[in-house]
Order: sequence, then C-alpha cells, then structure tokens
Amino acid sequence: MTTTTPGHVLHAPSTPARPRRASRRLAALAGGLALVVAVPVALSAPASAATPTTSTTVATHAPAVVTKHSKTKVHLSKKTQTRGKAVAKVRVTVHVGRAVASGKVVLKVGAKTWKTVTLKHGTARVQVSKTLKVGKHRITAIYQGASHVTRSKGSAVIKVKKGTPKVVSVAKKYVGTPYRSGASGPRAFDCSGFTRYVFKKAGIKSLPRTSSAQHHVGKTVSRKNAKPGDIIWSPGHVAIYLGGNKMIDAPRPGKTIQVRSIWQSNPTFVRVSAKAVSA
Repeated sequence: MTTTTPGHVLHAPSTPARPRRASRRLAALAGGLALVVAVPVALSAPASAATPTTSTTVATHAPAVVTKHSKTKVHLSKKTQTRGKAVAKVRVTVHVGRAVASGKVVLKVGAKTWKTVTLKHGTARVQVSKTLKVGKHRITAIYQGASHVTRSKGSAVIKVKKGTPKVVSVAKKYVGTPYRSGASGPRAFDCSGFTRYVFKKAGIKSLPRTSSAQHHVGKTVSRKNAKPGDIIWSPGHVAIYLGGNKMIDAPRPGKTIQVRSIWQSNPTFVRVSAKAVSA
C-alpha cells in the first residue's frame, strides 16, 4: 500500500521502461542484421546477371559438288580404207569444259570391244586393222569418266573396200613388157614364164614352168566362184584372172603384157592358194 504526501505527484515506477529499451535495441539489432545480410547478396551476384547475353550457333555446310561434263570426238585420217593396204589412223580427243581430259578410252568396232587406250594430253591415237572386213564399220570411243566428270562417247564411220590381191598388183607392173618364147622375165616373158615370175615375186608359191603343169598346181573352181588372182588355163596358154571378164597375160610373139577380155570360150579357173586371191 502506498502513502502519498499532500503536494507531491506520484510517478509510475521506472521498471516498465526497460522493456521499451530492449525493444529498441532488438529493432536496431535486427536492422543491422538485415544490412549485413543484404550487402553480401548484392555483391555476390555475377556481372553477367545484370546484362544477359545470347549465344549464337552458326550452321556450317559442305561445299556443293559440281559435276563437269566431258566431250569425246573421233577423227579419221580417211573415211575409206582398202583392205590389206595403207590403214586409216584414228585420233580420239576428250575435253572437260575447256580443259583436256585424262584417263582411259574404250574403243569399239561395231558392238565388239576393240581395245582400251590411255589419253595423253587429252588425245589417243591408234590405227585401224588391215584385216578389217569389207563393208562399213562404226568406230566408237567411250570415255569412262572420272570423279565428278561425266561419261561420254563419240564415233565415226569408216568404209573398207575390197583390196587388190598382191598377185594382181605385181602382174600389172609389167604391162608393156614384150613377149618372147621361153623367156622368164623380167625383161621379157612367155605366158607360163610370166605367171611363174609373178607368183614368185608376190611371195605366193613357186609354180612349175610349163602351162600344162600349172594347170594341176591347185584346185579347179567354177567361173562363178573365180576370184582375181586365180590362173586361167586353156590348152597351151595361161593367164591371170583380174575379175569382171578381164585377164592379164603374155599373148604371143610381137605382143606385150596386156590387160584384155577373156577370149577363151570355156577356160579353166585354177585356185593356186587362198593367199593368191586374198587382198
């Protein structure tokens, strides 16, 4: 119980103020803690977080492959060739754009493969075979191509005509040579001496000296099947068949070696050998 004295004012005890001071201190302490926590968080943020960057991926592509086109040509030194004689020359050229090509070229005659040649500075050269058969033949050159270079081909046509048997060629060289009985050449001939000399010179076969013996040296063929280079026999005389009802012979005294029509009514045609009539 509290006793008051008149004229004095009673104050509440100071004890209750302590809790307020404690609250202020706690508040100040709490503010300090908040400051301490906030600063490290702000400082620890990475610089890139403030200015974000975008990473860009660049797509790369392989360069496009360009295919180049080749062009093949076949050139012939001549378009007609005589079988067994001087042959035609074949020149093959291959270009890729404006540049010359390299590699292999397959040559064909008709549908049959002939040979494979190698290009040198874009060119290959060969010769047509002497034994190519009579007729027309297409010569085709096929370029096989290369990496990113197209295949190509070219062709040309050659005509092979029938050649002249060597027996005939040799015989014609002596046109104008005089006839002399018993002569075997080369300055003069009789009929069997002429045929014997020509066949030997042509490298075919050595014939007997007389006309009657030459009659039996080979096989007899019909007039229809006779070929230039066969012997034409009639009693007492021999000549060389030229084809087309023509022959070459040493006729008789006072005459010379000449080409003339077959005058015998029923001559015998003798095939001395296959070589004699081949071109």
